[in-house]
Formats: sequence, structure tokens, C-alpha cells
Amino acid sequence: MSKSTFFLRSQLIAPNDQSFPSAEIDLGAYVNLGSTKPQILRVHSVQVQFSDSQGLVPSIDAAASPADAKSAFCSTAITTKERSATNVIPMLGDDETMFTAAIVGSNLNDDKDQGIFSDAMDIAPQHLTNGYLVGVDTLHLYACADDGWAENVYVSYCLECSVEPATRENAINLALSQS
Repeated sequence: MSKSTFFLRSQLIAPNDQSFPSAEIDLGAYVNLGSTKPQILRVHSVQVQFSDSQGLVPSIDAAASPADAKSAFCSTAITTKERSATNVIPMLGDDETMFTAAIVGSNLNDDKDQGIFSDAMDIAPQHLTNGYLVGVDTLHLYACADDGWAENVYVSYCLECSVEPATRENAINLALSQS
């Protein structure tokens, strides 16, 4: 495995309207299976940030009273294949899913506020023994933020990657782990 890593960064804006925006990360400069020296990408880790447009914690709408707390969620995923369903976040059980994460917040105050947050990564390359092999030209980013947010949620990604030669062994691993 290569010890020289680099970072790929991207951002997706999730409007606070429960829509399902998507974006792509072009890997054409890193993945090349049709040449005399084929190479693939290994994603070692993915870090995700949920923020507002200024990089701060996003605000949640005001609660009518402390007993009527407002809650908000935002989910995100990265896949190796474009989804045909445009109103669904990819799930851990989908072969093409490389990364999923979510943030949930509650606001007990009677004005918009950052509230109390909890976040989780369901799967990420750093949870796997040797990261995640990618043999496709494009990664697909997905997100969905509900209408409990007082603003859009900016989902920023940082992927630590390396490039390595395509071998028979990692081609078999790709075929077995991804559809």
C-alpha cells in the first residue's frame, strides 16, 4: 500500500427543505483501468463537517416552549455508483455505499439556536482494515436536511487517498465488495 497520501475535498449544500441534492467528485485523474499501467484509488479515511455558510454550527428553528423542542437532522452518503432513486439516502447495506453519516440536533430555546447535537458515521473507510478501494471514475455525494433547520446545511468532505497499481488481487476485492 502506498504511503504517499493526498486529500480530495468537496462540498454539498443540503437545503432545509428535505430535498436530496447530489454532487460528484471526478476521479478520472486517479483511476485508470484502461491503460498499460492501470491504477485504482484507495480511500483511507473520510472526514465530514456539517456547518452553516460561515463554517459555524447550523441553527435549528425556535421551539414554541422548552417542552416543545424542535429537532433537525441531516444525513449524507458517498457512493461509487449513481443512484436511480433520487429521494433516498444510500444505506449501509447497498454495495456501492462507501460512507454514511448523520447529524441530529434539538433546540429547547424559544429562538433559533445551535441547540444540542449528536453525530454518527455508520461506515467510513477508516473503519475498515485497509480503507476502501475505488475503481470508478466518479464518486457520488448525497445529502438530505429536514425543515427543522433555520438555514441550509453545508456538508463538507475531506477524503485521504492514495493511488496504487491495479493488481489481480485488488481487482478481485473490488468485484467482491462492490456491485
